[in-house]
Amino acid sequence: MINLSSAPLHRRLNWGPVFRLSQLEYGMPSTFDFDAHPEFAEIWTRVQPFTMTSPERGFALWTAVNTVIDSDIPGSFVECGVWRGGSSMLIALTLLARGERHRELFLFDTFEGMTAPGSQDVDLHGLHANDLMAGSQGPDIAELVRAAAPRDAVYEAMKSTGYDMRLVRLVQGDVSETLPRVQTLRIALLRLDTDFYDSTLAELTHLYPRLAHRGILIIDDYGHWAGAKQAVEEYFANPETGYARPMLWSIDYTGRGAVKAEQKENVEIARYDYIPPGLTPPDLKPIFPDAVPQNPYAVQWPYLRPQVPHIWRSDSRNDTPYVTGNASVEEAACLYEIARQFAGKRGLEVGTHYGWTAAHILAAGLHLDCIDPELMRDERLRQVDASLAQVQTEGTYRLWGGYSPQMLEEVYSSRPEPWSFAFIDGLHDGTAPADDARGVLPFLAPDAVVMFHDMTSPHVEAGLAVYRDAGFSTRVINTMQILGVAWRGNVTIFNHIQDENIFPVWLPHLAKYLPSDTDLAT
Repeated sequence: MINLSSAPLHRRLNWGPVFRLSQLEYGMPSTFDFDAHPEFAEIWTRVQPFTMTSPERGFALWTAVNTVIDSDIPGSFVECGVWRGGSSMLIALTLLARGERHRELFLFDTFEGMTAPGSQDVDLHGLHANDLMAGSQGPDIAELVRAAAPRDAVYEAMKSTGYDMRLVRLVQGDVSETLPRVQTLRIALLRLDTDFYDSTLAELTHLYPRLAHRGILIIDDYGHWAGAKQAVEEYFANPETGYARPMLWSIDYTGRGAVKAEQKENVEIARYDYIPPGLTPPDLKPIFPDAVPQNPYAVQWPYLRPQVPHIWRSDSRNDTPYVTGNASVEEAACLYEIARQFAGKRGLEVGTHYGWTAAHILAAGLHLDCIDPELMRDERLRQVDASLAQVQTEGTYRLWGGYSPQMLEEVYSSRPEPWSFAFIDGLHDGTAPADDARGVLPFLAPDAVVMFHDMTSPHVEAGLAVYRDAGFSTRVINTMQILGVAWRGNVTIFNHIQDENIFPVWLPHLAKYLPSDTDLAT
């Protein structure tokens, strides 16, 4: 292979040191004028050793990223088939050059080489991919077609751009298996480069519905691989997809670009319950058969995060005029994990609803006081009592009908022991969370934890801030609705491993609880 990597970019004759299969074998040179596009040329110099794409396709991608920014098209950037990461590096470097630092980047690849080709997967000269990978046209061609690059190397390549790696997700595996379970949310730019029929069709099936209105689609190998072209044409010809075939413009002999005309989007994936690795909470769902999955997008509360793909449940027995959701399975597991270090000690819950979170605190072995105004109603009291009575535990519980913080002193005085654990999940509006926090504070043990649910709300954050200002250690746990934790004394807070489908916390009102190097600038 000719090595031109030491030559200046504008003198690299027809192509760089890494060739696209067709260029190396069939002599399809590039005539791209780098001098006419110095901003692109500077970025291309950095990424070219990491990509097999032509300068024309690189320039089209660079232009597409800039168009997304200039047109304010919302969403993430997704690439399927990344090889060494050159195209995603180009995306990251272009975003940084434009001051766009908060976009999520998804890189889907096996990182072990191509998936098995099918009968359709022949190149533009009729050579089958299997034969090419077996070396029919020589070892260089075989290596390029296999397109294997280790995940760790791609990660380091992306890291070298300086982009925030908390926003970069490398998803390893066959896209037909990974795409259905990875939440990208809305996509602004979708680049497909897995060459073969099966993978390209899977990508369009799962990702094109997520592409934003006016979002940009780039298909790298429409002209080179028959399978990729067939998948594209079949997808848009199928009336069940609901999407018309967009105009495909030619980038070079193989690359194609398109703009999504339809406003219709579907970003949902199948919802699921997530339990962080290392946590072993009891399965209490059978005790709560009336807690049924709901559509969180139908709820008008502005601080709900429906984009998190966890199952959101609400009790079907609720007869109040407002919708109240349960904590997620993950959030209940976190409560249990932190509370169980206080087994045998006293605990408090403000806001019990139908007892879902109380059951987990109780299962941890605490002697639990539950305060909720709904418990003044005989039916609700009976329903919660019936559920908590089924929890297998050494702990005990007492149900208090009334309002916090007004009755906190009465409840505290009923037993000569401070609370070692408190979960504050009462009213979420106005000063209520902070009022509850200040009310609980004088009655806490020297070694104590206080937790909050729905830290997505700045009103709830004000409650956690009460403890931060009082000298407690504080942090947030990035769950569906974000948990807040405050603690003092001899206390252990477990190392939470968040679901990869939950994006980093960027809410400005939570900045003080994040690492000091977290950039929340908008």
